[in-house]
Amino acid sequence: MATRVNWTITDNNVTVNYLGETHIVPRSDALAERLIKAVKENRLSEIPNLVSAASRIKTFSKGNFTVQDGRVMVNGVAAPQFLSDKIVRFSSEGLPYQPLVRFAEKLQQNPSFRAVNELYQFLEKNDHPLTETGNFIAYKRVKENFTDIHSGTFDNSVGTEPTVSRNEVDEDSSRTCSKGLHVANWDYAHTKFASHNPATDVMLEVEVNPADVVAIPSDYNQSKMRVCKYKVLGVVTQVFDPSESLRVVNPDYNRFDGEEEEEEEEEERTCEGCEYPLLEDEDTLCSACAEEDDTCALCGEPDCYGECEEDKYPFKDEIDY
Repeated sequence: MATRVNWTITDNNVTVNYLGETHIVPRSDALAERLIKAVKENRLSEIPNLVSAASRIKTFSKGNFTVQDGRVMVNGVAAPQFLSDKIVRFSSEGLPYQPLVRFAEKLQQNPSFRAVNELYQFLEKNDHPLTETGNFIAYKRVKENFTDIHSGTFDNSVGTEPTVSRNEVDEDSSRTCSKGLHVANWDYAHTKFASHNPATDVMLEVEVNPADVVAIPSDYNQSKMRVCKYKVLGVVTQVFDPSESLRVVNPDYNRFDGEEEEEEEEEERTCEGCEYPLLEDEDTLCSACAEEDDTCALCGEPDCYGECEEDKYPFKDEIDY
């Protein structure tokens, strides 16, 4: 923590000196105005984080991340260069770099060398958003009953987390179609993903932990991947249009809604005689009204007691048993 800060402000730069270091920050820098305010208000403890991306990243990660020669170190291990550059740049520009830091930490838990070094560029190339927790968003097509198209055994209802053992997923990226759970970018999921029936297939938005990515096949311009786990977030309700960038998803979709409504309608059946709720074993009249009803079900006459059955043709004594 700086105990004394020397500073000057010009039309072009903000210069601060403390603990034997001098930092020159352009007035055009996204954090320059916040630095000037901290100097004016003598909030000296904030100044290191405002003049140094490395300091900001180290403070946010509680020391688990450091920056050495422009390379972000995750628990002492260098993050991929492309991802390191992005974290430092976002931090320097005042953009929310925290999701990138969390992504880098989770990515380090992935045992695949290729996944670690290629995943972030793949995500950025295909416009996969990152979540606040460091996961990313992808898409998947399933059957109308929400089972997977290939085997029909995995339930993909909203909120589920389909999972397989990692060693059951083919890690060879040269094999374009192979074993594993598949997710894809927005365009591939709509136009190239295997289909059961285009008229009834359901499109899903899913969330993937970077640690669970196994392979990024080289076909179709690297627009899909094989993973060992994902979480279903919602159903894409928008009809795909390649010229439209909007993506509409319903996170509250429940494929059992219709069945539940039918059950409710059956429970609300009432007696035709007194409108009292019917029991499950009662047809159109409640037990009380049924006992009071003396109308013959065959001829419609009251007090018949089935006598009309005896006069019905063919007569009983003519039937050949």
